[in-house]
Amino acid sequence: MKIEKLLFFLLVLLATGCTEEIDFNQVKEVSLTTTQDIDLVHFLLTQDNFVDDGGQTQQNGLVEAVKLDFLDDPFFQNRLVRIVFDFRMTNTFPQSLTAVIKFNDEDGVTRESITLEAAGSTNGEAIVSEYDVVKEGTAISNITTADTVLVEYYINTNSAPVVGSLKFESKAAYTVEL
Repeated sequence: MKIEKLLFFLLVLLATGCTEEIDFNQVKEVSLTTTQDIDLVHFLLTQDNFVDDGGQTQQNGLVEAVKLDFLDDPFFQNRLVRIVFDFRMTNTFPQSLTAVIKFNDEDGVTRESITLEAAGSTNGEAIVSEYDVVKEGTAISNITTADTVLVEYYINTNSAPVVGSLKFESKAAYTVEL
């Protein structure tokens, strides 16, 4: 008798259980993304980059160039959906510096640019300026048509001697839709 009651209970449970149709067309709506980090540009500037042997400001601009060979791949050009740039500048110069990061195509035309400021140090201690810059949409196609990153630096001269250093570090986290 107990077995009959148990079977009846299981039969009622199966008959009244919730069911829902499975929509196999939802597979078309699934998208997979992956995010990868890469180091972009790293360098150190000292007063020797800006001052000549006589102590006079020699140049107000400096350029560092890096090739972006991975962007030549059609995989990235067609599937790149987002880039987050992480810039970190550690400045001990008493002057502030302006950095202009340019993404240039093979003809030297700037397709996309980012302008950043590194605050000057009042006492020679390191001042850290950090920026996260997100690029999506049209900016992505501008970046994927670039083959070189140029970093131009301009020291904002004042009456203080140009003494110190600037450490520049950058990374890019790019998201690709598979």
